[in-house]
Amino acid sequence: MSRAHIAVALALLAVACERGADPEKARALAARALRGSITYPQSSLVSISAGEDAAEVVLTTPAEVATVAEWYRRALSLNGWELRSDQADRAGTVTIYADKAGRPLWLTLRANTGGPGTTYTMVGAIVEADSIKQAR
Repeated sequence: MSRAHIAVALALLAVACERGADPEKARALAARALRGSITYPQSSLVSISAGEDAAEVVLTTPAEVATVAEWYRRALSLNGWELRSDQADRAGTVTIYADKAGRPLWLTLRANTGGPGTTYTMVGAIVEADSIKQAR
């Protein structure tokens, strides 16, 4: 993932996420921001954060990071997402950026601390086309 993609993701989260907001509103906004994305099978929801323009969902799964990353590489491509960036750092964290019809999706996968499995985040943004559809 390029520094520009990371900067955009962090800016969206910093500006858009409202911790402690109404849980139902956060879920609705997350559904809009992450529309068309998919979660790894047998994942469990950890948290949802959402603002006006972006949402972050944190999930966990007993599967290893490499398994989850490979699944996403295939599943995103099969579901019409274009992989734009796919990188792993020295600690084993995998960051994937994809888009579909102008809709961005950032995935960050990390090994669980103190136990097996993976915790991962999905970050999506509400694009202008979504806002126009919502207003109608």
